[in-house]
Amino acid sequence: MILNPELTLALRYTMALLLFLMGVAASTAGLWTLVAQGYQRTIKGISEQSNRLHARSLAEISVGPMIDASAHLVEAINQLVRTAMGIGVFLCLVGVALCLIAFWMFTY
Repeated sequence: MILNPELTLALRYTMALLLFLMGVAASTAGLWTLVAQGYQRTIKGISEQSNRLHARSLAEISVGPMIDASAHLVEAINQLVRTAMGIGVFLCLVGVALCLIAFWMFTY
């Protein structure tokens, strides 16, 4: 069965447009993940509390386990931020790749 050439061309342009829109959406989501500043407030608050605990530990010996727990918490949040940044970069790269594929489909 041979398809109509105009229908094939319209289908290819529609697919290219949808791929381009998906690429723009992925790039936007990646940039939003990279630019979002929600983690910085949390890290600042936890580091301030850690500094207070550290100052208090000099006076009291029983605060040692709490300092250890806060250090683990800061490390866990640091890993969370690094993971979020990695996901943001990955989404940006996938979005750019989708846009390039759509451009290639459109010009072919």
